Amino acid sequence: MKKDSSKAQLISIFSNFDLNGHSILIKNISKQLSKNLISQLMEKKIKAPYLQKYHSSRLFELIYRITKKGITKKEYVIASSIILILESRYKDYQSNSKDQPKKNPSFELMDSKLFPCDKITSVKGTDTFTIVNWKQLNIEINDIKPNQIIFKKIINGIPSDHKVFYKDLKDLHLGMTTRSIIKIFGFLDADQSYQYPLKKKDQVFRLNKALKTLFRIPRLVNPFFWKKNRLHTDITITAFDNYGTPVIPF
Repeated sequence: MKKDSSKAQLISIFSNFDLNGHSILIKNISKQLSKNLISQLMEKKIKAPYLQKYHSSRLFELIYRITKKGITKKEYVIASSIILILESRYKDYQSNSKDQPKKNPSFELMDSKLFPCDKITSVKGTDTFTIVNWKQLNIEINDIKPNQIIFKKIINGIPSDHKVFYKDLKDLHLGMTTRSIIKIFGFLDADQSYQYPLKKKDQVFRLNKALKTLFRIPRLVNPFFWKKNRLHTDITITAFDNYGTPVIPF
């Protein structure tokens, strides 16, 4: 009975959207509805909250990929979190839309209504934009283009595609080691941190120096910093794997 109920929930959620592949996705997930996944869906708790910083279309691509290959035991928390995030966003879209909401919106339309970021400040800045603190910055890295870093301004809590510029690692005098420092935050939530060896703090120093020079932020305010031997950042980091989907922590 619980399995049938969960399958009906999946059909209801993904049928809400204007997209290709939802029937294949539902079929693939339905075959893999373990007790673990069902219980997580019934609990209604998003156990991988870091996924909420990613666009809905990217979340769909991720769950489509992991269900197609077969969900591992560790990936149940990823799958259930994505399903619950998309369900919550759709409900918010339907209830908060000022205009008559479209019954079957695309992910792009839904996100544009939930997270409007087209109101751009008039201040001319470094390259394309300026920031006054690190919370206004999104750094995006993609394994498909490992030598490139994308910088976006956070507007209304979401990275803006209107305020964006690109830099190669070599232009910032950085390498793959410092890139790996950034990437780990791609699967951490805003208030999360990780243990990074203090004996390698020179790598973090180089990263901080490059970012402070680029954005002309006062030298005393570091984008990456330690608290109780754990590395933190106020920057929103999004990271994508070789498939173009959000990174997962295993």
